[in-house]
Amino acid sequence: MTLLFRRKGAAKKTAALIAVVLFASLCVYAQDPTWPRFELNLNTGYGLSQFKGTSTYSDNWSYSSLEYVRENTPVGLKGENAFFFKGSFSYFFTPKFGVQLGGGLFSSNVPVTSDFSFDWKWKSGSTAYNRTRSWTSEGKLSTTPLFLNAVGKFRVKFLDIAVSAGPALYFNSFEADSQVGFGMTYFRYVYVYPYIYYVQGIEAFAIPIEIPQTSWTSFGANLGLGVDFKVSPTVAIGLEGRYFLVPKKSLRWEWSPGTYDGIFFDYLKDVEFEASDLEDYQEKMTGIDVKPSFFSISAGIKIFFGRK
Repeated sequence: MTLLFRRKGAAKKTAALIAVVLFASLCVYAQDPTWPRFELNLNTGYGLSQFKGTSTYSDNWSYSSLEYVRENTPVGLKGENAFFFKGSFSYFFTPKFGVQLGGGLFSSNVPVTSDFSFDWKWKSGSTAYNRTRSWTSEGKLSTTPLFLNAVGKFRVKFLDIAVSAGPALYFNSFEADSQVGFGMTYFRYVYVYPYIYYVQGIEAFAIPIEIPQTSWTSFGANLGLGVDFKVSPTVAIGLEGRYFLVPKKSLRWEWSPGTYDGIFFDYLKDVEFEASDLEDYQEKMTGIDVKPSFFSISAGIKIFFGRK
């Protein structure tokens, strides 16, 4: 009950502070009613992706003459930096205070690297064996923000500086694919005159995995700082840095059944893996936390109009 009371108190203080700011802004308006009411801004620049993560498939096992088998495939993903576009429309209640509605588009390639390590040892010998294999591919992460901000302006010498912040609605999309190493043992007959031997072997397969295209919507925030260089009373060149904070989303890989060949030795060909064969092992692979947040550095043009 005490906590609820304090929240109400904080809300009242915040409302009072906003009222004071609005009153002060209106006082400025009374002194200078001739500022441009509207501002159109179009920017393009570079987005710096904040996404980086690793999923891992790992399993340790033994069977019959195998003392141990260790298989491990970390799958690393990292969002690349890419071009960014933003547009916004602002309305100013006073020369220094207004609201801003805007949106943007950021689409980043995501290189994917899988590094498979395969280790085993036979009970009959002292030698430990190791094989490795790597695969690369590329995924895609897209984020479209739609934001509603409060905007404050102030002037430092010949520069107009704008600070804006507020909530944002994000439309996100992600997809990726790769491969993991999957080991198995088998038995076969080997004929060496005049005997027939029953021999145990070992092999690994590259199993395709994917996170199919997944779209989701999330609420976050954004914060920006901009500098304007006026070239006329109605036009300015603007530079802006802005951070788009997007909540992360946890996704899991899907393993693809199919017919595959061994990757280290030549004996096993066209081995069929059904979904039921892979289901238990798929659960041993960790998911990935996709973080669409990014920082943008952009430049563009601002047009002022609606002066009274």
